[in-house]
Amino acid sequence: MTQTLLILRAVLTAAFLYFGLRKLLGYHVDIGIYETIGFGQFPRYITGSVEVIGAALLWKRGMEGFAGLLLLGTMFIGLSALLIWVGPPYWHMLLLIAGTACVAWAYRAQPLRLIRTG
Repeated sequence: MTQTLLILRAVLTAAFLYFGLRKLLGYHVDIGIYETIGFGQFPRYITGSVEVIGAALLWKRGMEGFAGLLLLGTMFIGLSALLIWVGPPYWHMLLLIAGTACVAWAYRAQPLRLIRTG
């Protein structure tokens, strides 16, 4: 299981760095998506930053569970925006949701520990 989680975290890191940097660097497709949504470009910078920070947190010992939850929340919001305003394709979002849910579940003790002691 440890090897599988290591591979999953590596794949998710590559994906979130790719999509996050794409947003931050202003890839024309992402600019168009955010224009279609209608809230301007500011949310693109927030989303891109969260994705890059989440990708980094996947490798910070003790933060993997938080990273999984952060990225999972981001993916649910992103999928909702695609469903409401943009349209397909959705397949990559569903894969990222499944992957981040697995990481969040595997490291679920980390956020739970904070809730219980805080």
